[in-house]
Amino acid sequence: MHGALFGADYNPEQWPPETRTEDLELMERAHLGFATVGVFSWARLEPEPGRFETQWLDDVLDDLHSRGIAVDLALPVASPPPWLGALHPDSLPQTRSGGTLWWGSRNQFDPSSPAYREAARRITRMLVDRYGRHPAVAMWHVGNEYGQLSHGEHAAAAFRDWLRERYGDIEAVNRAWGTSVWSLSFRSFEEVIPPREAPYLLNPALELDFARFCSDQLLECCLDLAGIIRESVPGAVVTTNFMGFFPLADYASWAEHLDVLADDHYTDPADPRTRLTASLTHSYLRTLGRGRPWVLMEQAAGAVNWRAHNVPKTAAQNRLDSWRAHAHGADVIAYFQFRQSASGPETFHSALVPHAGPDTARFRAVTELGEELTRSPLAQSGPGLSRVFFVHDWDSWRAAVGAGRATDAVQPLAQHEAFYAPFFRAGIRVDIGPSTLLLEGAGAAGGTLRDRYDLLVLASQFLLRSELVPVLEQFVREGGQLLIGPLGGVVDENVRAHLGGTGGGLLELAGVFREEPWPLAAPLALHDGQAGSAEVGEFVEVLTARTAEPLWSASTAPLEGRPVVTHRALGHGGVWYVGGLLDDETLAQVVADAAEAAGLALAPLPEGVEAIRRGQELLLMNHSAHPVNVRILGQEVEVQGEDLVICPLG
Repeated sequence: MHGALFGADYNPEQWPPETRTEDLELMERAHLGFATVGVFSWARLEPEPGRFETQWLDDVLDDLHSRGIAVDLALPVASPPPWLGALHPDSLPQTRSGGTLWWGSRNQFDPSSPAYREAARRITRMLVDRYGRHPAVAMWHVGNEYGQLSHGEHAAAAFRDWLRERYGDIEAVNRAWGTSVWSLSFRSFEEVIPPREAPYLLNPALELDFARFCSDQLLECCLDLAGIIRESVPGAVVTTNFMGFFPLADYASWAEHLDVLADDHYTDPADPRTRLTASLTHSYLRTLGRGRPWVLMEQAAGAVNWRAHNVPKTAAQNRLDSWRAHAHGADVIAYFQFRQSASGPETFHSALVPHAGPDTARFRAVTELGEELTRSPLAQSGPGLSRVFFVHDWDSWRAAVGAGRATDAVQPLAQHEAFYAPFFRAGIRVDIGPSTLLLEGAGAAGGTLRDRYDLLVLASQFLLRSELVPVLEQFVREGGQLLIGPLGGVVDENVRAHLGGTGGGLLELAGVFREEPWPLAAPLALHDGQAGSAEVGEFVEVLTARTAEPLWSASTAPLEGRPVVTHRALGHGGVWYVGGLLDDETLAQVVADAAEAAGLALAPLPEGVEAIRRGQELLLMNHSAHPVNVRILGQEVEVQGEDLVICPLG
């Protein structure tokens, strides 16, 4: 492949067969080389249990193959037909309050339901047997946007089995969950139930373990069907579509089981931070995939239909969104969907071919973009290396946003974005992934974690596992820089508080002692001991500097003199701790100082310019409405209007 593949979800079951003739012509005009087929076609393929109608899909795959379009064939198990729920009411998911989620939408299944699981296997076997050798099928797409959960009896039984596997006996569960609080001790596993509607707050350890179970249960569903594919089709490429930073599935534990990673990402043209969010999300996919090319499976060509106010993307925004993902390693750039639905819940979700048809500015812009991407030189570039690693542990995120916390002001994803913003503005790429990757790096043959990275950022490490601290300490002593955000190391993996003010050793490594969290009623003024002034917003921690040097301290009561930002020199490196929600300018300076100590210069690019490195290539994008001159290694490169220039680093 010389360039990127350009593609879309294709749902011909929504249209009369004669529409496909025009579709194929339009696909050729748009330079489509990739189509995801069958995502929501279960009822069409299996109109009643065990009776299959496949001629229409035979024709679709044959036609796509005749045009050289690679097919990502979906297992349509995300949306069971109404007959499954009617015949097996226990296959329908149950809410926390005991209600049933009925058919009439999509995703109406309990992942633990035996009836659902067997029906999903049956249609998978049919598709694999019939199309496993079809020349059009280049990839298999298991399900769609896995995120379903249930609190019913099937889920309860499976959850108990999961707990037995994790803990061994019920007393270990009682110890891990701290059930002596509120008289919640269990006598047996049979007394354990999923989180359900209750008079007051639920046990946070129960909530977190149930979230872990739900992610594992969904992965089990996915791998059950993937196993059927792989058993019958040697060398099959299997994927499913992620949803970026998603609270209902721990994608870090899924990534190793998939042959290629795929993601759905919908930027919001009304959100000024949407480019930053997209860049960080794409970095997450690239990191989870260990630098391998990935698939942007879904995005919108214009407006979505599920926000309160659906501002459409301009053609220029759509173009830049696609190039951004490609520069971050996506070598398939695809959309939901090819032809805009004429009926149903997604009638007003944009597509490559809008309701008005191909004689539109939208479709003309799409054809130009498809041609550009298929000629892209970026697909020939390796992933390159990042010298900065952001830690994002999914279960730490889930623990941090649970009920009963000191504040809702400190949100993990917002913290990642705040600490990432200076890197984004400087065009410095980062890796972001779970702390397990750091543990792997520390034990890698032929090198150390320090050899791989110069700066580690723990912007939101509410949940801290003890084995991470010595790895971080060694990294710092060997010359690395470590930057830690507020509420670091508050709880362990069972949501049990780390005692003693050391944050499980993380704050001790930073050289500070934490007395307590301190949500603020009003901003708190800070000083740097010289002429500088700043403020911390809604939250700060009550800290004492022990072996660290205060950089910014409170200048007014009730915390006057208390450090908020500190630095500790340790070995050949240093640890930076940010104990509050700093104003943007001050946080950017602290991040820049830590980066400079790590040998990285965070010089901001001109306003509106975005830069992304991929291998030996540099992609420049100008989001402003006027030309911008950018100096690259001493040379002037002009970025015209909303156009872009790709140039080698040289």
